[in-house]
Amino acid sequence: MNVPHSIAPPSPPRNIPFLTMSRSLEEEGDFPPEKPLTTTPPSLYYLGSQAPSSLPSVPAVLQNLKKREALTVSASRLCIVLVGLPGRGKSFIGRKLANYLNWKGHRCKVFNVGKYRREVAGSATADFFKGSSASGSSVREQVAQAALKDMFEWLEEPVVNMEKEDDYKDVMDSVAIFDATNSTVKRREMILNQCASRRFGVGVVFVESICDQPDLLEENFRQKIKISPDFADMPFEEALIDLKARVKNYESVYETIDDDTCSYIKVYNLSAKIMANQIFGRMSKTIIPCLMAWNIGSRPIWLCRAGETDGGVGGKTGKGTFGSRRTQDANLSDRGKELRDKLATFVHDKARTFHENQSYTPGMGSEKLHDEGEFHGVRLGSGLPVDTRGEKGACKIMCSTMPRAYQTAALDEDWRVEQFSSLNPLDKGDFTGLEMEEIKEVDPEWYAQLRKDPFQTRFPGGESYYDLIQRLESCLIDMEQQVAPVLIVSHVSVLQCLVAYFRGSPVQECTSIAFPMDTLVEMVPVQGGSWKENRYSMLPRSRVNSKEPLPKSPKSPTGSISEEGGEVEEGNTTHPIWGDS
Repeated sequence: MNVPHSIAPPSPPRNIPFLTMSRSLEEEGDFPPEKPLTTTPPSLYYLGSQAPSSLPSVPAVLQNLKKREALTVSASRLCIVLVGLPGRGKSFIGRKLANYLNWKGHRCKVFNVGKYRREVAGSATADFFKGSSASGSSVREQVAQAALKDMFEWLEEPVVNMEKEDDYKDVMDSVAIFDATNSTVKRREMILNQCASRRFGVGVVFVESICDQPDLLEENFRQKIKISPDFADMPFEEALIDLKARVKNYESVYETIDDDTCSYIKVYNLSAKIMANQIFGRMSKTIIPCLMAWNIGSRPIWLCRAGETDGGVGGKTGKGTFGSRRTQDANLSDRGKELRDKLATFVHDKARTFHENQSYTPGMGSEKLHDEGEFHGVRLGSGLPVDTRGEKGACKIMCSTMPRAYQTAALDEDWRVEQFSSLNPLDKGDFTGLEMEEIKEVDPEWYAQLRKDPFQTRFPGGESYYDLIQRLESCLIDMEQQVAPVLIVSHVSVLQCLVAYFRGSPVQECTSIAFPMDTLVEMVPVQGGSWKENRYSMLPRSRVNSKEPLPKSPKSPTGSISEEGGEVEEGNTTHPIWGDS
């Protein structure tokens, strides 16, 4: 069969003003000179219309714009309503959302209706969730109302932000996450009506978690049985039967969200697919990239400071200094290169071990992958790229644009290092390079404000820690979405912010997190959505006993120390840490 050759459209001209093009066409005789040019020349068609934008007169378009306008009002109160059958990962999503939004500087809290139900009725079997159970239905409605009442009271509480001015109170939005099945249209309409009736108004976004892959569901059920108080005293097989019966009871009345007049996001099979409807608001659209990024993989994320440079390091332990006068293009010293070599050995070994333990290594073309043929219902073919790094395994390496960070991160010529300006240290503006005592002498009033509120105080011509959090958002999402190990090489201020996120500790207190030199912090995900923290000392320090135990994070009782020993710099720091090497 003869197939006609396709003709590519002409390439649009670049950097040629419209009037200049019009004159050149007239001069070439393509248009009669006596007639003015009233239409766009064909060669400019591919640039799009140059006519001024005006309000369209099409009723449907006007209606859509009105909807968008109504949904983009900057509301300071938002309720995220989770929707889904049991065992669909709703609580996982709720916990991840709460930690992320709190880290972003918002005020966020999860209201789990199951917790209210257990306080009233204790653990419940599947019969409690039957639609025909009058007592069960009554209790479920009672606890849902109790949770809503507490939620609205919390949303109405005055927000006190370290005695800051009103402009900071405006950005301190309150977000409540209502965690329940919310499986019927009637229940969701009740929540909508109550939110709309509040005197201050509460925006509502529904997040529905849908899971229909049998193997994924089975794994979700197993994890739920392990951690849920409802099954604490049941043998596993009995608990699994009971949970599946509970799910069937909910399935008999479950109604998926199909009302396109409300704002909702649907998450399919733990972020395999996302669908968003009427999501235009500032807060609403913030959570979509996160929902797409989060996964239940077990990859570690490693955090490390850039190595020591020829100019030395101000505050090698990460304590007591503000910075150094060295130039930003300083190169690694011999000790910095030794750190890089140790880091290379560590990452190679850990990455290889990680991939050997995975039944599925994305993009690696492993024999294990091809033997199985499928991963969560997705057919995998031999067209996947083959790993050319041999036994080293895959690892995503991210660093700042500072030469010392790149040189520390350049572990192997086969491993690509990605540089991000958002991983650069806090911009101290006019005070760059000054020691704390010098700043105190130059501007004692500003210095006093910094000591009072180190998180919100912005450096003249530079940033505050709050600003730093905002620019780190895209890099954090990039880290979260990876399924292979990740190495971050950055600087104290950036690493303090990231550690606060992974710990789930108050972000306003991140300025007091110690991050010693020559130390690797490992964050490993745990099943509930949080992270376990380990620290490894890459290079020995004579002033620190490498066998001394590492203090644990207040909110992370799972912190541990490696067999190689570790630094013991954390403690209960009462003053901000400003060394930014």
